[in-house]
Amino acid sequence: MAKPSLKTILLATTCFIAAGILVNKAIIPWMINDVKKLELATANRKKQINTLTSLKRNSDLSQKRLAKFRSLGFAKTKKEATAKMGELLTNIIKQSGLNETEFSRRPYDLKPIVGFSGNHVITIAHIVSGTGSTKKIIDLLFLLQNDPHIQRVENISLSPISGTTNVRVNFQFISLLINSKYGDYKGTNSPPINPSIKSEARDLYAGITKRALFLPYQKKPPAPPTPSKKPKTNRTPPPPGPESYKVVSLSQWKGKQEVMIYNTAKNETKSYKLGDSLAGGTIVMIDYRQMPFPKKPELLSQSRVIVSIKTDYWAIERGNTMADIYKLTPEQLPEKLIEKQL
Repeated sequence: MAKPSLKTILLATTCFIAAGILVNKAIIPWMINDVKKLELATANRKKQINTLTSLKRNSDLSQKRLAKFRSLGFAKTKKEATAKMGELLTNIIKQSGLNETEFSRRPYDLKPIVGFSGNHVITIAHIVSGTGSTKKIIDLLFLLQNDPHIQRVENISLSPISGTTNVRVNFQFISLLINSKYGDYKGTNSPPINPSIKSEARDLYAGITKRALFLPYQKKPPAPPTPSKKPKTNRTPPPPGPESYKVVSLSQWKGKQEVMIYNTAKNETKSYKLGDSLAGGTIVMIDYRQMPFPKKPELLSQSRVIVSIKTDYWAIERGNTMADIYKLTPEQLPEKLIEKQL
C-alpha cells in the first residue's frame, strides 16, 4: 500500500480539526441549550403547580371558614336576617332596662365588600339611635358586642343631653349574609354563650359609668362679692341665640319625616315637618347619608336637616345647634336636590 503524501495528511488533519471545532462550538452548545430550556420550563411548571396547589388549599380553608361563619348568621335570606336583627335589638334594649320607645332602629344598606362578587357575601346593618342612662347604654353595647351571632358594633358615639343625666347613643349594628355557594358547615359549633350583665366581663366596663365623662372641668367658685348698695334694676334677659336650639332627632315614620328641636333656654322640644320655617329658611328634606361632621371630619354623622335659604341649601347635623349651620357645596348635595336644580 502506498504511503499517503504529506498533502493528504495535512488535508485530513485540517478536516478533523474543523469537524472538532464545529461539534464543540455549534452542535454541543445547541444540544445543551435545548436541555437547559427544557429544565427551566420544567422548573417553572413545578413552581406554577405548587402555587396553584397552595391557592387551592387556602381556598378550601377559606370556604370552610365562610361556611362556619354562615352557620353563625341571623338567617339565610336578607329579608329574614334584617327582621331577626331588628328583633334582637329590641330584645337587648329591653334586657338592658332601656325604654324601647326612646330608640330608633333603621335598616341600612352598606357598600358591597371588596373581593366578593355578586351576592355571595352581603352586608346588612341597622342604624340605631336612642337615649338612656350611661350605665344602661353601656349594658346595651356590652350585650350587643358579645352576642354569639356573626356581627359587630361600629361608629359608636355618645353625647350628653342638656338638662338631664342621660346620654344619647348612636351606632351601627352590622352582620353578614353569606351565600350557600360556600357550602354548609360540617363541623359542630359550641353551644352559644349568651352574655350576661352580671358577669366579670361586664365588670370591666364599670369604670366608664363611675366617671362623669361629659362634665367639663369646674374651678372652685370665687368668694361671693360684697353686696352692693346700688338700686336693683329690672333687666330683660336677651333672647336666646341660635346656639340655644339643638337638633335632637331626625326621624321617619310611615314615609313622614320629622325634625325635633330642643330649646335649651326654655327646656322644651318642638316638632317641625317638611315645609316649615327653620333657621331663616324652609325645611326641604332630612338626609340620612353618612357624612363627616364639618368641624370634626374624623367623626361620621348619620343624618342632617337641610333647609333652603334663597337659592342655596344649608344643613345642620343631628346633635348640633343652629349656630353650626353650614352651606352645602354642589358635591355635598343629595341626588334628589341636584335633580331639582336641573
